Amino acid sequence: MRNHDNDAWAAVFEAATYEEAAIVKGMLEAAKIPVALDRDSVGSGLGITDGLLSEVMVKVPKNLAGKAVQLLRAKQMLRSE
Repeated sequence: MRNHDNDAWAAVFEAATYEEAAIVKGMLEAAKIPVALDRDSVGSGLGITDGLLSEVMVKVPKNLAGKAVQLLRAKQMLRSE
């Protein structure tokens, strides 16, 4: 996420792996929602690609976060609160 202003983006999904994050990213982009993936710096710095230290945050522009969450819930990627 080097090219994105962190204050303008909101995390909408925490993926256990990069592959899971890529699937979510594709779903959101298909709905015309811009997506940035933010890999946990601890895990990637240590070369860890599996497990808790490899989590990837899926982020969208704050003004589209509600739409993204609604879509992910509809696709049963997120639990309803």
